[in-house]
Amino acid sequence: MNLHLSLINILILFGAIQGLIFSVVLFTSKRHPGTFYLGLVIVAMVYNGLETFNWSSGLEDYFSFFDFYPFVTIFLLGPSFYLYFNALYLRDTQVSKAKKALFFTPFFFQLLVLTIGWIATLFNLLRIFDMRHWLEWTMNLYLSYSEPWSLLFFLIFTGLALRDFSGDQEERRTDRKTVLRSREIRSWVKKLLVFQTLLGVLWTATLLVPYVLEWPYNWSYYYPVEIFLVIFLYWIAIVGYSKLKTIHFPEPNLMPSTEISQNGESAKSLRLITHAMEVDKLYLNPELSLAILASHTGIAPKLISLTLNQQARSNFNDFVNSFRVEAFCTEIQKEENSKLTLIGLASQCGFNSPATFQRTFKKMKGVTPKVFANRLKLSQNN
Repeated sequence: MNLHLSLINILILFGAIQGLIFSVVLFTSKRHPGTFYLGLVIVAMVYNGLETFNWSSGLEDYFSFFDFYPFVTIFLLGPSFYLYFNALYLRDTQVSKAKKALFFTPFFFQLLVLTIGWIATLFNLLRIFDMRHWLEWTMNLYLSYSEPWSLLFFLIFTGLALRDFSGDQEERRTDRKTVLRSREIRSWVKKLLVFQTLLGVLWTATLLVPYVLEWPYNWSYYYPVEIFLVIFLYWIAIVGYSKLKTIHFPEPNLMPSTEISQNGESAKSLRLITHAMEVDKLYLNPELSLAILASHTGIAPKLISLTLNQQARSNFNDFVNSFRVEAFCTEIQKEENSKLTLIGLASQCGFNSPATFQRTFKKMKGVTPKVFANRLKLSQNN
């Protein structure tokens, strides 16, 4: 076996191995928010590093695994970074499962296209069908669009992440622990966004090289971006591990419930809970639970229930659904929602059951949603 083990190739290989170990740590970590998404980021980079080592070292002459699914895992980078940042700010609970699935659609599309291609190749080898022309046309098309599309997809999510970060303000709370946690998260996200932005610039430049320069060495213009990724893997495996220890879900307030009314903690808790609804709009999450609200606010679940009972004269479900009902009443008046069904609009406002929506709406408004909508149309026409 004749391998080209240059210094660059060795750095890429060991960076990928270190990243692989760190990804295992991420997937087994529970306390740090968004470890699953950061794990996907690292897995995508590890796969890319091993793929680069495979062709640059000459190993592909003996090991063809990475030839089976090119330009697939790279589509994990953009949405995984974005969802990781959202999880750090505890906004991930507001992103529906359908929206998350939409973010990863290009990844699954690429996976499906190549899987169909390999099935067609098998049919061709077994002489069940002659698919040579179709396969050649499909693979030429796949290779022509995949890299520019993956770059564009990454840049879109980088832009969304930068937009959210620039528009985000530090939490104005009196709790010193919460303020320090918020600052540490912002500092960590800022570092990752700097890397993400630099990667976008370097990746774009790499993609343009063959069109603007006569590069003398085949494929070597990929080395700058590959080395950049390897350096990041070395860095995040060290720094990221420390962040797993220092940034974690906020610990709930474990103050005994008997002391709440005596020191005004109940009123403060209600302000935090209301802020989570009015500003953070947690009610839009159809799977919102006491545990999720407790994780977001740092208030123990039992304390939330007691606070709502004492201060709002309500239980958890009625309190959350009241915000959903008011959101429905607001959204139904908007012209852009005129084509949505009542159930579809209710779903966008956080209701996950038509029956619950109908029952809750009538309980709070005294009429059914249909009657309310008809009365609204009459008033608008008059």
